[in-house]
Formats: sequence, C-alpha cells, structure tokens
Amino acid sequence: MEIKSIIRKKRQKKELTKDEIKYFIGKIMKGEISEAQAAALMSYIYINGLTEEEILNLSVTMAESGDVIDLSDIAPNIVDKHSTGGIGDKATILLMPILASLDIPVAKISSRGYGVSGGTIDKLESIPGFKTDLTSEEFRNNIKNVGVCIMNQGLNLAPAEGKMYKLRNEVACENSLPIIASSLMSLKIATGSNKIVFDITSGKGTYISDREEAKRLAKLLVRLGKNLDKEVACVITNMNQPLGYSIGHNLEMKETIMALRGIISEDLGNVVEALGSVMIALATDSKDLDANAKMIKEAIRTGAAFEKFKEMVAAQGGDTSYLDDPELFRRSKYIMPVLATESGTIEAIDADMVGSIAVYLGAGRMKKEGEINRTAGITINKKIGDTVTVGETLAYIHTDEDGKVNGTTQNLQQAFTITNKKINFKSRVLEIVK
Repeated sequence: MEIKSIIRKKRQKKELTKDEIKYFIGKIMKGEISEAQAAALMSYIYINGLTEEEILNLSVTMAESGDVIDLSDIAPNIVDKHSTGGIGDKATILLMPILASLDIPVAKISSRGYGVSGGTIDKLESIPGFKTDLTSEEFRNNIKNVGVCIMNQGLNLAPAEGKMYKLRNEVACENSLPIIASSLMSLKIATGSNKIVFDITSGKGTYISDREEAKRLAKLLVRLGKNLDKEVACVITNMNQPLGYSIGHNLEMKETIMALRGIISEDLGNVVEALGSVMIALATDSKDLDANAKMIKEAIRTGAAFEKFKEMVAAQGGDTSYLDDPELFRRSKYIMPVLATESGTIEAIDADMVGSIAVYLGAGRMKKEGEINRTAGITINKKIGDTVTVGETLAYIHTDEDGKVNGTTQNLQQAFTITNKKINFKSRVLEIVK
C-alpha cells in the first residue's frame, strides 16, 4: 500500500477501505506524505465525495489518532453541543452553564478560531487566567465536580482532525460535507459525550451555503450517530446576519455575560432556547421543547446559569471579577461609529462581509498560529427589521490601528442593505432534524 495508489483510487471515484484510510491518516500524523499529496487527496475527496462507510471509518480513525475520553462512569448521559460556525456565535458559551445549572452534565472540546468564525476557546481565554489546556483527568474532574468543562483540542484529542481541518481550509475545501461530518463526529467520539446537538448554520458567513445543504449534513450526522451508538439531533439555523450584537473576543464575552444576566438579543435568545430545549430533550425525560425553553429562561432569570458560569470559570482558573464587572475587559483605542447614508428598514446584513472586516481589524486569524487582538471587532447597533434614518449609527468598529478606521467604516456601511419595504424579524431557527 502506498499513498499514490490511494490518491489514484479516489480520483477514479472508488471507495477507500478502512485500512487505506488508516494508512493515509497514519502518514499524515507522521509527516510522511508531501503537502502536494495531502492536498491532492483532499481535493479528490472534495470533488468525488465519500461514502457513508468511508466517512464512518475516517471519523473513527481520526478520533483514535489521540486520546479518547471515557465519561460513562460520571453520568449515564453527557451532552455536547457543536456549531458549524458563524459570525458572532456565542451560543455554545451560553448553553454550557445553562444546561449544567439544570443538572445536565456538559462536556465540550473545542479549538482556537481560524478564519472569520471566532473560536469558542479564544473567546473564553479572553477571561484572564482561564485555562483550556487541560489534562484528561482535569477535564473529567471538572465535569464530575462542576457539571461542565471545556478543553482545548490542541493537546492529544483527535489530533488528526486538527491537521485535516487545517488542510481543508488551506486548499479551499472547507465546505466539503463528508469532511465536515467526519471532523465533527471524530471530536464527539473523542470527548466521550453520548448525546450531541449540532447547530448547522447556513447562509453567508458560514461553510454551509443554503438550507438544503444544511439538511443533507444534518441527516448524515444523525445517521452517523446511530452507527456510533450516539444520539444526535441537529438544529438548522440561518446565518443571515451576525448572531447577537458583537463580533470580537472581549466584545462577545461582555455580551455573553450580560446575556446570562438576562439582557439578551432576540435572535441570540431564539437560537439558545431552540438548541438548549433539544439538548434537554436528549439528555432527560423532558421531551416537551416549549417546556424546556421555559426551563432555560428560568435558569437565566433566577441567576442560576450565571452562578454556574462563575463556578465553571473559577474551576478553570479564570478571574471571576471580570464576570461581576464586564467593564474590566480592555477596550480598543478607537471606537468609531458607522453611519447610515439613507433611511428605511434594515433588510439584510452580510455576515460574511462583517466577519471579514472583523478579521481585518484583528479579531480573527487567517493562519492557525496567527495572533489575535482581543479588543478588536464590531458591535452591531441595528439588526434586520429595525428602522434607521440618515446619520443614525448602524454599528461601531473597534480597533487599535488608526489607519484602519476610515476604509473599514465605508466597507461596513456596504454590509447593510436598507429598503423601504416593511421587514419583520424571522426566527433564526429553520428546522430540527433528529
């Protein structure tokens, strides 16, 4: 067996065996195939696809490339939530303490951000002292003692997935459904969760272009879950505008803290309740989604979710004074308004454009090893359906670099589409697949 024969086989649209997939992943891990060979195989997978058997074998092989955590002795049901990414998506951070405050254990492994979608790990590490480079034993202990924990994938959890993730982005194959599915499932195998909810975001600013493609991915993930003895449900949401009001690490953490205190945007609350109600249904006997949504609202209203978040942050070494006073988070040197040039109603906000501008300001990295500016980003002042008049503030840009102010302001104006038609807020939640 050798790599060129595997490349040739996939080019000819033939199915790879389990041993061939193991051989490829093994060579990737040892650095024994060239970048050109790895890129070629990824490209042929993108063009010709994978069968479900290939996806299943790739998922298991990537998971087994590192440690696999067993949490079965902690609780019969451990729930996890994963998003395919989106601009301003802080739903995961909110849901972890909400579910844990309802006595539902939550185990989460994540990675640092790459591209326009900010990473959950990066956002949480904006809290001084917050530690995500945990050992498996620390991870287990936190879930056992606190009921919730998040750890960085970068240690030895599905390391092959990290390499494949980087590769697929470098060769513009980031929207390959078979690779996305196998990457997601490999992480879930490694983390030890047996109840999993995926937030499949579709539209601009995410890898999934439309609802039908999102539905195909959702159905595939549900079938893979059954084959792996994991119960999976998917919630398809619309990324037709940034989620919530903030994009950027410090900014998103401030919004998250205020949301846990009860001040939450309608669209973010909409998504959190939908995802959380499905998570509760998977992990407990409570199958009434409306009743579950009320439980989530109550956990926020009583402060139970916020207190659980403080407990989680403290357990992972974070400075909880930043949760008590979010104004402690450092601000950018320049905070400049973006003004409307016409009157009307906001019809659309180009999430992809907003995300790209945020990255340019320093809020994201285009290389895995790149630096981020935690103060940089964008706050949205007007959402879809809001009315606006000439000269009113649409958004604010946050940057430490004065040379990026003027051009960025003009570019961000173009992300907003203003119409004379009446536009009503529509639910971000499109469909639940299980």
